[in-house]
Amino acid sequence: MATAVLLLIHPFELIALTFAGAVWLLWALSALYLLILSIGAALYRRKPYASAKVTRRICVLIPAHDEALVLAPVLERLRTISYPIDLYQIVIVADNCSDATADVARNNGAEVLERSDTDHVGKGYALEWALDRLLKDVRNFDAFFVLDADTVPSPDTLAIMNSELESGNEAIQARYDVLNTGDTWRTRLMACALALAHYVRPLGRCAFGLSDGLKGNGMCFSRRILEQVAWSGDSITEDIDYTLRLIRVGVCIQFAPDAVVRAQMPTSGRQAASQRQRWEGGRYGLLVQALRLLGEGLLKRRPILIDRAVELIIPPFAELNLVTAVCLVGAWMLRHFGGPPEAALLMWGWLAVFGLELAYLVIGLVVARAPLSVVASLAFAPFYIVWKIGIYGAMMVSRGAVGWRRTERHEINDET
Repeated sequence: MATAVLLLIHPFELIALTFAGAVWLLWALSALYLLILSIGAALYRRKPYASAKVTRRICVLIPAHDEALVLAPVLERLRTISYPIDLYQIVIVADNCSDATADVARNNGAEVLERSDTDHVGKGYALEWALDRLLKDVRNFDAFFVLDADTVPSPDTLAIMNSELESGNEAIQARYDVLNTGDTWRTRLMACALALAHYVRPLGRCAFGLSDGLKGNGMCFSRRILEQVAWSGDSITEDIDYTLRLIRVGVCIQFAPDAVVRAQMPTSGRQAASQRQRWEGGRYGLLVQALRLLGEGLLKRRPILIDRAVELIIPPFAELNLVTAVCLVGAWMLRHFGGPPEAALLMWGWLAVFGLELAYLVIGLVVARAPLSVVASLAFAPFYIVWKIGIYGAMMVSRGAVGWRRTERHEINDET
């Protein structure tokens, strides 16, 4: 019967329906996957961290490129952190700086490593260069905590990292949040996005025994793991690259939700453009590698590899919503303006996908306990999506530089 029906369909319509069905299936599975993670996060019962018996010597490593404007408040906060002052050292990597970054760091009690290399430009190279030297340092640091120069950590961050290391975890990711949430609708919307991507999803992975992914900020590594799997700056997405290298050798990255690092986010589209191009360009550049990782995970039956591949393959939530909305409207128009009977099925299918995405969003924001002002910023999501489409257009016209292009920032007003 099904074969007879297919023979009655025009070949062009059959191709179009097959393509539409494939896109729908991909989007439905993506939305279902996100919903499952949010449900896992809602059901997960976090255990309070316990004070560790052993206190480690930790190097707080801050890569900085022309960050004189924002560095002082971060260093001031780090001096008052609740960890023995003689057991942590702040090291600034002043990388290809043309401002007073090194002087500001020294004047605020930090150790400074100055690097000048215009052939190998970028945060990844700066960290690789610094870690190579610090791992040979006579002080023999037990662990390294990587923090961005515009980021303020919660007071107990190092104590939590020490506790995780004592528990046997050798790669730990803190919760990465927004420092200047109240500045504009853009920063509030970013706080909403990070609540889902940097808190709800990792918490869901904790519930299912999966690995978190490194975010490039608020990362902690044991000395042993850095010596076993060396950091590399060859990729523009060095944090994702290191994540994949770690999980391939069996290292699970532990999410530490109680350790929070808050970074200053761009307040305008002009400030955010270069940052977004770097993030999105690097993400989509890993798509082929993600597909290979998925195949590897399926072949070896390793859920951690499959999960990490799926995380890279799934489009960002804004794009996921955009395609759903466009397809839903398109299917509705086909149904009401003389399209094939299958258009009704597609319309209901896309409506179901929208329901899955909405459920993920609602559950996630409840789990994250997002403030009403942050939730209200979702009203600006359509404007953000239009702006992001423009960013993709600019990326298609010109790839641009892949080096360390500093995002324009204001002075930090630390009231956290």
